[in-house]
Amino acid sequence: MSKKVRKRRGDRYDATRVKMPNDLGALFPYLMKGRNDSIAYFPFTIDVENLLDYMEKHKGTDKEITIFQTVLLALLKVLRERPNLNRYIIGRRMYQRKNVVFSFIARRKMEEDSDETNVLVTIKPEDDRATVMAKLSGEIKVAKKGEVKDDEKLMALFTKLPRSLLRLAIRMLEWYDFYFDTPGFLRAVDPLRCSIYFANLGSVGLGAPYHHLFEWGTCSLFVCIGKIQPSVVVGEDGQPAVRKTMELRIALDERIADGYYDARALELLEKYIGDPSLLEDL
Repeated sequence: MSKKVRKRRGDRYDATRVKMPNDLGALFPYLMKGRNDSIAYFPFTIDVENLLDYMEKHKGTDKEITIFQTVLLALLKVLRERPNLNRYIIGRRMYQRKNVVFSFIARRKMEEDSDETNVLVTIKPEDDRATVMAKLSGEIKVAKKGEVKDDEKLMALFTKLPRSLLRLAIRMLEWYDFYFDTPGFLRAVDPLRCSIYFANLGSVGLGAPYHHLFEWGTCSLFVCIGKIQPSVVVGEDGQPAVRKTMELRIALDERIADGYYDARALELLEKYIGDPSLLEDL
């Protein structure tokens, strides 16, 4: 039996502390105190013709996949290969997550007045593709059942407080989070304590907007997925061609990695979405 890894001083429940470099980057958490002081936007227009062919070819098989699942799997693979993007800054310190955590909104029914609920999926380093897909579908099924989840109970409790008490409670939680760690009752419940927060607006026929990052929690990346639509691109022969494309808009806390690292990681993302066969072996 393997020994349990002891938590080092300065680590958090979900991450280990990373020593800051002895350069200007070490001052970034002091010069750019919030995530939206440090935000960088990356717009993408990705050719999805190959992805759509792959989806049609593997429909009804164990390789069946949706657009949303493809983006999630591609980003999981990127974060495993470029782990610096799975970091966050809190308390002016940098931390490396132990797992990849995805968060997104799910509608309980595809109706205009349907309730929405948060879905939080924790993916461990040893999880393979089948395990990841099972976790995704399982969490979505739980969300669509309509039962009141733990995060909804917590939000209902907080919103019953008078404004003065609610402000005080939030300040106390932020103080504890800054100097110590995430309070126990927020762990595995708060959807803003994640690696990436997704907004799949393409599923309701919308384009991908630019979205801010949240100062609450520990989320360093926000990914908006837009609808698929025909676009004029430069073909392989150098001539204009009409191809089906998808917009992605990524908001990133630039304090967690340098621009070169980000650019190489996002090139991988485009590669994996463009060729989903590369996602068959995570």
